[in-house]
Amino acid sequence: MKKVIIRNMAGVQTHGAEMEDPTAWIEQCVETCAWGLPARPELDVEGKETGIVLPADYTIEIVDVSAEHALAQCIASRKAEYPSPEDFLNAYFDGDESALEQLRSARLIVKDKYPKP
Repeated sequence: MKKVIIRNMAGVQTHGAEMEDPTAWIEQCVETCAWGLPARPELDVEGKETGIVLPADYTIEIVDVSAEHALAQCIASRKAEYPSPEDFLNAYFDGDESALEQLRSARLIVKDKYPKP
């Protein structure tokens, strides 16, 4: 998973996205000048290139967030399968130590099922 951050020349983030492969999206946005003018050759008064390349009006930063994404998915999967708060309250107030131990055991089973990356 990649996080793409587009900043203007003042350093302010103007656009961004998270996706597996942002290559096609970046190419399309550069071609359509969605973020401003891309890097381009400078032209003289006659329209001929001077040999100087003008910088783009933006910068593109690509950050690999695969680890953070995998961790978030792991935590979400765990939360979905953990015993509910109601189960805990019932075991705590109405059960004995064995009821709490069963909840601990169920929680450890879920943790083993979805190990952190």
